[in-house]
Amino acid sequence: MEKTVLNYSIKGGVFHIIWNMVFVVLGIYFLSLINVEKFTFKFSNLVLPIVAVLFIIVYGKKAVMTLFNFHKKIIFSQEGLELNEIFYEWKDIVFPRVIVKTEHTAKYNLSYKEFYFTFVYKQKTIEIKIDDYDVSENEIKELLKKYTPKFTPSTMSENKVVYQPIHDFDQIITLDEYYDLEYEDSEEAIKDIQKLAVKDLEEVKRFCENNIYAQPDKVRFVYYALSEDEDLDKWADFLSDEFRRVYQIGLEQNKVKELSSVINEIIVETIDSYPAERVREILLKGLDHKEFETRLNALEFLPDWIDEQVLKSNPTIVSKLRQKLKDPEWKIRWETSKLLERNKIAFESLSTLDKLRRFVNP
Repeated sequence: MEKTVLNYSIKGGVFHIIWNMVFVVLGIYFLSLINVEKFTFKFSNLVLPIVAVLFIIVYGKKAVMTLFNFHKKIIFSQEGLELNEIFYEWKDIVFPRVIVKTEHTAKYNLSYKEFYFTFVYKQKTIEIKIDDYDVSENEIKELLKKYTPKFTPSTMSENKVVYQPIHDFDQIITLDEYYDLEYEDSEEAIKDIQKLAVKDLEEVKRFCENNIYAQPDKVRFVYYALSEDEDLDKWADFLSDEFRRVYQIGLEQNKVKELSSVINEIIVETIDSYPAERVREILLKGLDHKEFETRLNALEFLPDWIDEQVLKSNPTIVSKLRQKLKDPEWKIRWETSKLLERNKIAFESLSTLDKLRRFVNP
């Protein structure tokens, strides 16, 4: 049976281990500075040993865990995909693709892109960072063309889904129908939706408004198709407005979780616009919702709409996130601290108990 094996990147793993060991050594150095004979259990004397032990434990664990990653593999075959010894059959995999996430470092004013291989398996989204393996994003795309059934000529049969061009809104297909198309047809379906939007964006908006509950999977496909445009900024304001509108409905009707699958398809790159700011405003309302799951949902959406530059110019968001560090639910406090750390925002340290929870659940 033909297959292609992608190994974990040794070079990247070694670099990660060395980087973490730097902090372990730093922790050991801090311990060596402690004068045992004059040591007392005063707060000022406890700071250094606590920091040193945390450095050794946390970064030592990361270094050790990286060692266990070297055996990881991604194996492509005609039957399915094996990811780190877990096998996924193609028939249960929905829309495998390569996506790009743009990260921004405000300190050095640098933007960089990271590529992920992602697919949906039994309603659960799986993401694998491509940089962790000896493969490029283009090579992943070629492997998908080679192995997945929808790209393989031998799988063409009398049962093949025949694509009917989309010329009006009655012909819009669902995401499931889109997933069943051959590659060339799936690309054509996306272009057809984009053509409808170019022709009459207001009509597209009305379609989404009228079918958010009646035909949510068709609305999902509309959002997905526009988010797939190479010139994504063309639809940024529309998609941002749609995210805010649908999320607002979810808050008012207490159906945020139900509608999340729809707005999950919305991706924008421009987040310094007024429509994007309105999205952040509605997500901040979600952070104050009485329901824990709604607050957590808002916290999970927020990273797609902020970066270091946005937070730097929006002290209200920073203030709200710092408030969430006092949320009664530990999961909220933990996710908030990760978000603040990721964007290099200073905040009041979590309790020792929360730090232990973070260590157990990295």
